[in-house]
Amino acid sequence: MIGGLMAVAIAVWFYRTAIQIHDPKPFVWVFNSVAAYYLVVFLWWFLVLRQVSASFHHKGEFSTLILLTELAGYALALLVVWLIRKRWVASAAGRVS
Repeated sequence: MIGGLMAVAIAVWFYRTAIQIHDPKPFVWVFNSVAAYYLVVFLWWFLVLRQVSASFHHKGEFSTLILLTELAGYALALLVVWLIRKRWVASAAGRVS
């Protein structure tokens, strides 16, 4: 659920950014940002979270480490999207100048 809420927030954030810099295609920004977010979340799940949860599942334990690992994936995805936004805004400013 938190991932979906973050995706909506990212979509709104990128849409507003595109409108502020007068980009004629704000929905391209929205689509690309949400796709990048979900790509990072999926890769994190596939490469990291699956192994962490499997190791704890076989031990019969549940730890807050699994929850923290999942939240770290969302944080990493947010960081990647923030860097993409920063790069796109700088690129758009360079086109205007």
